[in-house]
Amino acid sequence: MSNLPHQARTVIIGGGVIGCSIAYHLAREGRKDIVVLERSKLTSGTTWHAAGLVRRLRPSATLTKLINYSIDLYTELEVETGQATGWTQTGSLTLATNEDRLTNIKRQVSLGRAFGLEAEVVDAKRAKELWPLIEVDDVIGAVWSPADGRVNPSDVALALSKGAKSRGVQIFEDTRVTGLQKKARRISGVEVGEHVIEAEEVIVACGLWSREVAEMAGAHMPLYACEHFYMLTKPLEEVQALGKGAHLPTLNDQDAFLYARDDVEGLLVGSFEPHAKGISTKDLPADFSFDLLDEDWDALHADDGKRPEAHPGAGKGRSANAAERAGKFHAG
Repeated sequence: MSNLPHQARTVIIGGGVIGCSIAYHLAREGRKDIVVLERSKLTSGTTWHAAGLVRRLRPSATLTKLINYSIDLYTELEVETGQATGWTQTGSLTLATNEDRLTNIKRQVSLGRAFGLEAEVVDAKRAKELWPLIEVDDVIGAVWSPADGRVNPSDVALALSKGAKSRGVQIFEDTRVTGLQKKARRISGVEVGEHVIEAEEVIVACGLWSREVAEMAGAHMPLYACEHFYMLTKPLEEVQALGKGAHLPTLNDQDAFLYARDDVEGLLVGSFEPHAKGISTKDLPADFSFDLLDEDWDALHADDGKRPEAHPGAGKGRSANAAERAGKFHAG
């Protein structure tokens, strides 16, 4: 703690992908005197648990531009820092099982084409060809986006932090913020135990801890942590048959509240949980970082009834019950 500065223009609280990205981009624009404080290790918390799916097609022009910029940045970061980001272009497949959803994803295709993005509306037969493990009896259409892919969120955060450091940003791990100070209704400092860093501005990028950090300054941040479930299956012959280095497209089925991608020789299947379980950060261990909570199959299966046949592999007798591990993380 003796190395902590006593003054900074900008203090960013949180060393996940968002905090590291803010630090990197501020420094790249010429901002000086930036400090990042991370309670545990860089990438711990929400970033470490993220699936890393990257879809270019978005419901607004602003989001579409942002995703396109991000994908370009992944490659630039690897060249600039030497740190891999894990970017892999696998393509993505988005399913529709009702007319409203089909209309929605068709609109996204139209918007994407305005930005020069390649995307194609396909029928259920073609969707099955692209993703052999799904059942398509109720699929009325889908969108195939070959330019989509996935990244390793932790690697992206590390690349951003490395780029930030090279531009003078100071990053401190194992440094828990214990309080925020104000003068004349403006933020004035960050407390780390007895140490105070005077600051002109403070950026809260703490993921599920953002709400309680904001409360240190008397501010109400409308975020609340929720449990998020995912499953890792046992090795599947269909995935193994892809061969080393080959991948299935990332799969999105919003009507069934799930997403999926291949993971090693099996699948990672996550649920969007329309009725998510909230949890207070006070119920988490103080050192919660690279951790999972106990399995909760009852909560996971509560949403299975929406479209159980949508679970990849279900048609081959490999439903959610075939998973060898289930976990959940908390995202603000």
